Amino acid sequence: MVNGTIVTSAVGTAQSYFYTVIVGIVILLAGFGLGILVQKLLYKLLQEIGLNKIMNKVGITFNLEKWVSNIVSWVIYLVFIVIFLNHLGITSIVLYLILGAVLMLIILTFLVGLKDIIPNFIGWLYIQKDDKIIVGHKIDVKEISGIIEKTGYLETEIKTENGDILYVPNSLFLKSKYRLRKNKD
Repeated sequence: MVNGTIVTSAVGTAQSYFYTVIVGIVILLAGFGLGILVQKLLYKLLQEIGLNKIMNKVGITFNLEKWVSNIVSWVIYLVFIVIFLNHLGITSIVLYLILGAVLMLIILTFLVGLKDIIPNFIGWLYIQKDDKIIVGHKIDVKEISGIIEKTGYLETEIKTENGDILYVPNSLFLKSKYRLRKNKD
């Protein structure tokens, strides 16, 4: 009779763990599905608004629509992973450590991304000071020579003699000597 009770108890425990794992997998799949759905809907919404076009006008040229929709989907994934781990009974300390590590990774990624933006923005401020770089003038900087088409917050467009448009980071004007001439054309 004792062996029957042990077997019944073991089977009951196995079933309980099995159901817990199955429900956890369903939670994960629902979270990943929701993350993908929200990512696509948000991307379409931001395209309808024209976020990239608006940002291009202020000099930000990277695909902000895709970037924002990806971040939102990753946050949804993270929330559902935390719910999954909590459902499995992993203690809150482990959850806090995981969340802290992910948050630290996001912050470090953001800071690494800023390492190029900040010098270029400071370069733009330098360019704006005393109108050092003027649209329509010829410029020679490093091996680049051409006519200044546009100055943005992060980069300056220079049209070469061949008709090519080069996007020069504004930080180059801080680091290198350049020669500015009036366009005689």
